[in-house]
Amino acid sequence: MVYSYQVIKFQTISFVQGNHWSQSVGDKGILYKSLKDPYAKLIVQSSSGSKKLFHVPKDRTVVVTNHTVHFLGELA
Repeated sequence: MVYSYQVIKFQTISFVQGNHWSQSVGDKGILYKSLKDPYAKLIVQSSSGSKKLFHVPKDRTVVVTNHTVHFLGELA
């Protein structure tokens, strides 16, 4: 798989139920790390109202800051 770096402004963000995420607070914002192998799923609803499902590799960190999400993943 080829993964690309994503930076998305969002209204709502949900970590798909049934997948496991750890959460912590860091200097850059709220950090989420996917714990499920081979990837976890993330749904991002942008400010335009469109929803997209992304695959995030295991042990990759998702950073959420001020309605912007930064992560390494691919569009599902």
